[in-house]
Formats: sequence, structure tokens, C-alpha cells
Amino acid sequence: MERTLDKMLSKLVEEIEHIEVTKTRFGEVLRNVKKRIDLSKFPAVASNIIDMQLTTKIKPTTLSGLRIVGVDGGLVRKRFRSMDLILTKSIAVIFHFGPEEGPTVDFFPEAFPELKIRPLMLTLSSVEIDQLASLERIAAELRVTLSVLEEFRPYLILFDGSLFYHPRDRPQSGSIVYEKFQEVLALYKQLYTKARKKQSILVGIVKDSRSTRVATTMGEILPHIIRKPEIFKMMQGVDYRWLLGISRDCDILDTFLEEGERSFVFRYSSELQHSTNNPSEDIFSWASSIWVTYLKTARDDLPLRIEFLSDDEDDIDTQKIDAALSAILPLSSQHPEYGIPTPILEADARAKITVNETRLVIDRLMALSGLTYISLEKRRSRNPFGG
Repeated sequence: MERTLDKMLSKLVEEIEHIEVTKTRFGEVLRNVKKRIDLSKFPAVASNIIDMQLTTKIKPTTLSGLRIVGVDGGLVRKRFRSMDLILTKSIAVIFHFGPEEGPTVDFFPEAFPELKIRPLMLTLSSVEIDQLASLERIAAELRVTLSVLEEFRPYLILFDGSLFYHPRDRPQSGSIVYEKFQEVLALYKQLYTKARKKQSILVGIVKDSRSTRVATTMGEILPHIIRKPEIFKMMQGVDYRWLLGISRDCDILDTFLEEGERSFVFRYSSELQHSTNNPSEDIFSWASSIWVTYLKTARDDLPLRIEFLSDDEDDIDTQKIDAALSAILPLSSQHPEYGIPTPILEADARAKITVNETRLVIDRLMALSGLTYISLEKRRSRNPFGG
């Protein structure tokens, strides 16, 4: 057993070392040539981007006079014999930056928001229950964001996560969950419209993106770039096609983005073109108004995927994006290994639903109903043999 395990782990170590060596060499080449890459020379790529350089340097700005909001929500799902409980919580943290050091902070609806509890006694598949739980959390976050827009009119609203729903959250049109999905779509549209009306910049901060749009783009342009003899020579022995095929955008960009640098800006809807679960036409037009870039906010952390809602349907001003990134950068450089903006960190900490909170709900349910854990919990949850 030990010998077999060691053999497997040794092989894994070799694979990891191969990936890291290839990434290092690939990054060295890209850092040398990135300023010479003109994306306008690639029409298929240029149609979905707005700036023609591969990377752009962002300078941090003073935060004095700015009002910046972080929004996040928490979700816990508890499964019982005859029902499911969905617990949600959402909060907006409002940072007001004055001339003095350190912001004043407000919270909406309050510093420690109450849990919302939804019991489910419907006969739903596990996929539908997952979708409904996720949609409940999103709806709670969107409602808080709409209220904050109305009351505080911030310069930036930093949304923890994407500005658009994930394809896996879209149920089949015949599903019982579809009504909730329609409600969430209506909230998205309200938010997009109100953000434009209030002239607040709506930003999605995606911490662990699995997107491969940039990696795909690099795979399309690099064969043409390395035709230049000096670049071909630098890239010799680097299996960049293999590397791009196994890497996410964050991994690839981390090899050559410097701290304080962003990638090119591309249209969100270009990622949906190959999806098997495309949005309907009315919401797709909003997806076309969302633009995406990656910013390396901390020296030893992966770049963040950052999404922006444009002021009009067709285009977005890169100067406006860079101005917003200039404010996000000083908010995200508190630690060299963790580059998440402070308002998101604070919202995340307050939106988290703790084990104690969940336990309190279950204890109160038992006290009020007279039921016990044995009668509530599913068989697999109370296995006395530890299975």
C-alpha cells in the first residue's frame, strides 16, 4: 500500500514540476514580448475587445471623497427527512472615505443582518434544490444592492461574484424553480437599469474564476506571434499549447501580469457563445453590456476577474474602467498574498452563516415542533457507525 501510494505521489510531483517549469518559461517569454503584441491585428479577437494592448499598467488613486460598497450573501442548506431548509443572509458594507486616514463604515440593512429561512416541502430533484438555493441567495444580494443604490448612491458597488447568473443556476422552463429564476432575472434588469440611472459603477469581483476565455485567446494569437524569429527562438522548447489547454485564465495571466497590471478588456457575452445553456434574447443584451478584465492586485496572489457594467449597450470607456481599477487597487493591497478588496472581505465576514447560527435555527425548530434530531435528520446523517 505504502509503496503504491509513494509511486503515485512521485508521479504527481513530476507532473506538478513539469507544469511549474513550463509556466515559468512561458511567463518569461510573455513578459519580454507583451508590450509588442497588437491585438488589432487579429480580427477574430478584436471584435470582442476594446483595447489593443495585451496588458495595461494601473496606478492606484487616492480614495478621499469616494463612497465604495461591498455586497455579499451567505447560504446554508439543511436537508431533513421530509423537507429542506434554505438559510440566506445578505449585507452591504458602505465605506465613506474622507480626507482623514481610514474610512467611516455603514451597514445595510444592519451590521449583523438576520437570517432568512425558507422551508421546502416540494418534491424537487437535488439539481433543482441546488438551483433554488443559489437563486434565493442571489435574489437576497440583488435586493440589498438595489436598496443601497437608492439610499447611498455610491461611486463603486463591488459585488462578490459575477454580475450575471451562472448557466447552472438556470432551470428548465418546465421546472417549479423557473418562477424563482424569472424573479431573479427581473431583479438583475432592475439593478442594471438603476446603476446606470444613478451613475454608479457596478463591479463584479470573481475570486476563483474558472474561465478560460483569455487562455483561448492566447491560443489563437500565439501561433502568429511566434512567427517572428526572435520570439520563436525564445519560445523553443516551451509546450505552450499544452499549457494553455490545461490552464484557467487566472493561472495563465499570473505567469506574466505584474502587480498593478490588468489584462485586455473583453465582452462577457463572448464567453456565452459556446454555452449549451444560452440566456434568452432580452437578458443576453445585458450580458453584452458587461465587460471583463483581470487585475493583479497583490504580488503573490492570482489575478482577480473583474466585471463591469457599461453605461450603454455597445461600448465601454476604458478610461472609466481604469479609473475604477485605480480605486480598487489600494483597497486590495493590504497583504501580498491575498488581494481581495477590503469592502468585499468585510461583507463576506458578516454574510457568512456560522455553524452556531445554523444550530440555533435547528434547536428552535425542535423546541417549537417537539421533534427530535432522530425524527428530523436523514438516515445517512445519523449513522452510528461513522459512515
